[in-house]
Amino acid sequence: MLAWQGISRQGAHQAIRRMHRSQDDVATAIELAEQVRREHPRMGCRDIYYARRAKMPRGRDWAEAILRQAGFAVKAPSRSFTDSAGECCSNLIEGRVLTGPDQVWQTDITHVNSEGRWRYVSFIVDVYSREIVGYHCSPTLRASEQVRCLAKALRARGKARIPGLIVHTDRGRQYTSVEFKRALEKAGIRQSMAHYAWQNAYCERVNRTIKEGYLAFEEHSCIKTLQRAVTRSVRKYNTGKPHRGLPARLSPKEFIRAQADGAYGDYTVKIFSKLIST
Repeated sequence: MLAWQGISRQGAHQAIRRMHRSQDDVATAIELAEQVRREHPRMGCRDIYYARRAKMPRGRDWAEAILRQAGFAVKAPSRSFTDSAGECCSNLIEGRVLTGPDQVWQTDITHVNSEGRWRYVSFIVDVYSREIVGYHCSPTLRASEQVRCLAKALRARGKARIPGLIVHTDRGRQYTSVEFKRALEKAGIRQSMAHYAWQNAYCERVNRTIKEGYLAFEEHSCIKTLQRAVTRSVRKYNTGKPHRGLPARLSPKEFIRAQADGAYGDYTVKIFSKLIST
């Protein structure tokens, strides 16, 4: 029968082996994706590939296509923004070129519905490495809560002062307060302010990723359980989230370790207001 169809017995066996190998590769890719999704519930197909590239049986385009077909594609939520008016201090970071960490931090606040009550989570992001260097959960929007978030970031760095650092914020009353400005001055930090929502893009993007990609899949009924959920989410983001804005799509911690080992020594970041990388 095979000879009549112009197919050799050897060719038929090879075709069967290729089919079985292809099925095994697909099964492996899906298994790896399921492992990643347990830790990163909203991670996209391409980032899943980069997170498990060492074990993926084939290349990026193949893996991305297979995972999309298998239902791993993530639908982006719709966005709306409101412009804010008014003058504050200058935007000191637009167009600035960063050559290392702790040159520019961005900070912002997001709200989380926890058992019918609004809680507030603040993040501080190092723009160069994309690492979340500080975070804080609170029941209010008082300026004192943002001072605590700043203090946590400084403690994480093991420093009371970081002269030359710029902290970039929006124009919320927490950041224009005398209390927050004094805390910055005490730490030797200059303040930069966005004049529009999209000028705080790096931290806004992290807010959405943590809130929609991690916290939405965590249970939290009070400040303590929310704090634990945020701690887990930040750890996952810093150590396991491939980042389009970093070399080789490394996670922030992987990038920091690679630089400590001498890699990417000439890597720089030019700051722009509108950011699409995650």
